[in-house]
Amino acid sequence: RSVSGSQDRLLRECEGFCKSAGAEKIYVSGEGKLSSLPVHARLVERSLEKNRLPETTAKAELTTDPEWVRRYNERFRQVPTAKTYIKTPENACFIYDKGECIGLGQIIGEELAAVAGFKKGCGQDCVCAMAERITQPVIKLLCAEENLPATRLYDRMGFSRDHVKRIWYRLQYG
Repeated sequence: RSVSGSQDRLLRECEGFCKSAGAEKIYVSGEGKLSSLPVHARLVERSLEKNRLPETTAKAELTTDPEWVRRYNERFRQVPTAKTYIKTPENACFIYDKGECIGLGQIIGEELAAVAGFKKGCGQDCVCAMAERITQPVIKLLCAEENLPATRLYDRMGFSRDHVKRIWYRLQYG
């Protein structure tokens, strides 16, 4: 900001750079007066004591299979603030139940970073299977409020809605 002068000028410069690099949509987050921009996503911290999770027969198995990246990117393409991956990240898992692959997940540190079911109704089993890989007594995650299927699932499972950790805004000048 000290080089550009004002935040508005900095955002315009960043937008120009991103567009010249081929970006179609640009999102910003951070400090300053961003509230005049349209909200793209609100990331809410959520948590649940591990002993409150229902039992499941599903198991999460670590994988380095490149198929994980393809399926992850396919499932999370429309999820606000979701990362995209080119190569398999650490702690990537496929989730199996009775020999069938029902979903995928990822843990970063001790936080549930991603979970997705491959068919309707298996989300809870996927969350529970991934939670078994976390050693802490409390399961923590971030979920975009705008990701309604995930928000509803976490609500049904009893996850708290702690506080908004970060807000992403859509940058749209001229």
